[in-house]
Amino acid sequence: MKGAGGGRSLLFNGHVDTVAPFKPEAWTSGDPWKPVRRGEELFALGSTDMKGGLAAACLAIAALKEAGVLLKGDLQVHAVVGEETMDHENGTTAVIKAGFRADAAIVAEPSSQPERLTIAPVSAGNFNLEISVKGHGTHAGNRGAAIRAGGEGPSAGVNAVEKLIKIVQALQDLEQEWGITKRHPAFPPGLFSLVPGVFHGDVGVPSVGYMADHAYVGYLVWYAPQEDPEAVKAEIERHVHHAAQLDPWLRDNPPRFTWRSHWPAADVPTDHPLVDVLADARSAVLGPLPPGRATTASFNAVSDASFLQAQGIPAIVLGPGNIRYAHAVDERINMREWRECARIYARAIIEWCGLAN
Repeated sequence: MKGAGGGRSLLFNGHVDTVAPFKPEAWTSGDPWKPVRRGEELFALGSTDMKGGLAAACLAIAALKEAGVLLKGDLQVHAVVGEETMDHENGTTAVIKAGFRADAAIVAEPSSQPERLTIAPVSAGNFNLEISVKGHGTHAGNRGAAIRAGGEGPSAGVNAVEKLIKIVQALQDLEQEWGITKRHPAFPPGLFSLVPGVFHGDVGVPSVGYMADHAYVGYLVWYAPQEDPEAVKAEIERHVHHAAQLDPWLRDNPPRFTWRSHWPAADVPTDHPLVDVLADARSAVLGPLPPGRATTASFNAVSDASFLQAQGIPAIVLGPGNIRYAHAVDERINMREWRECARIYARAIIEWCGLAN
C-alpha cells in the first residue's frame, strides 16, 4: 500500500505454515482443518499460530482503505512460509533480501501473555541440541557381570541408556541453577531452561534382550537475550564434561554434542518509538493497564522478529491469541480479541505512517 511520501514505512509479518496437528482425533471438531466457532471462540489449526494475526492485519488495512485513509508512509504485509521449521531463508529473510523493507515491523504472533494483546519487543534465543553416548552392547544376561562387584565390569557390557540418564540428571541440576542465576526483567522466572525431548536407546539389533549400544537425548535450550550464544553452549558442554568425570566409562567415552540449530534472540529497546505508538493504540482500544503492570513483556517463544532484526529492521511482536493454545489440541482464538487487535493495528498504522489527508 504505497504512501504519499514523507512518512515512516511499516510492515506486518506473519507465517502461513503450521505445525502438524497434535492428536487430531481428539479435536472438538473431529478435524483440525475444519473451523468450528462456539460463541467468540474459533477452534482450528493455525487459528492462533498464526493466521489470526495475519487476518487481523488484513482487516485493519481493509478498514483504512474503506474509510479512504491515505498514508504518508508505505505499508506492507508479508505472509511467509518456513517459520515453524526455521526455514527463514525461504520465508522472511528471502522477502527482505528481495527488497521489501520498512522502517519497522509488527510481527503478528499471538502475544496475549501475561496481558491481553501484550506488546513484546523481546524474546529469548534457543538451540536444538542432541547429546549422545556410546555403550558396549551385549546380551542382557551379561548385566550381572557388567555391574556387580567381582564381575568383569565394562568389558562384559555397558548400557548406554543408564549412562545417558546420568547426563540428563546433571542437566536437570544445571537447569535448577539457571532458574536462580539467569534473569531478565522482561521474562518470567524459569523461562531460561533446558527442556529434554526425545530420549532413545538403541541396542543395534531387533531384540529387547540386549543392553543398549548407544543412546541420545534431544534438548531445547532457552537462553537470555543479553547472553553470548557461544558462552551458553560452552557452559552446557563444560557442565556435562564435569558430570562425565564422575563415571569411569563416560570419562573414557565422553558424550558427544550436536548443535542442530540456533534461533537468535530478538531484542528491541523499550524506548523505541514503535513501542510508544503501540502502547498508545492499545490503551485507546483496551483502556490503560492496571497500576503496576508493565507496558511491555517478553514473547515467550521465538518468531521471525529475530530474522527481521538481523536484517536491520526493528520488529515488535503483538497479535491476537494465547500461545498456550498453540501447538495443542483444540487450538483456538477469541474473535473479540481478534477484532480488538485489528483496531489497535489500524490506530498504530495511522500514527506510525502518518496521514496524508
